[in-house]
Amino acid sequence: MPTYTIFAGVNGPGKTSIYQSIYYNENKDEKRINTDEMVARIGSWKDNNLQIKCAREAVKLIKQYILEQISFNKETTLSGKSIIKNIKFAKEKGFYIIMNYIGLEDPEVAKERVKIRVSKGGHGIPDKDIERRYYDSLNNLNNVIEMCDEVNIYDNT
Repeated sequence: MPTYTIFAGVNGPGKTSIYQSIYYNENKDEKRINTDEMVARIGSWKDNNLQIKCAREAVKLIKQYILEQISFNKETTLSGKSIIKNIKFAKEKGFYIIMNYIGLEDPEVAKERVKIRVSKGGHGIPDKDIERRYYDSLNNLNNVIEMCDEVNIYDNT
């Protein structure tokens, strides 16, 4: 049975760090979809056109992996509608869904973490987007939790 492993949470909680510390070594050959990493490999996070191009490529890869029954992992804020559709689609196609939700106490912690990341050369996100995504992400977690076969929730405050 193919597996769709999700690392979700608002911007800044440490999704990539959790992925690297608990998952990567045992699954380093698994396909990974992370738009931020795709952008960083070929350019700058400040290039909106590149962000759009990589997001479109990620959409294609998700569909391809699901249709071809290829296990993969995806990093997401879980704040949009497409991620919910992708989880439903993968479930319908027989995927085992693992949700790793990395949470923070409040959106202010996320904003501060993103500022620290930017000061170290990482990608930024406007505060208003972090605020919105924080609550949308939690609401969407509530909506998809029943679709998941395994759920791990981390408080990384």
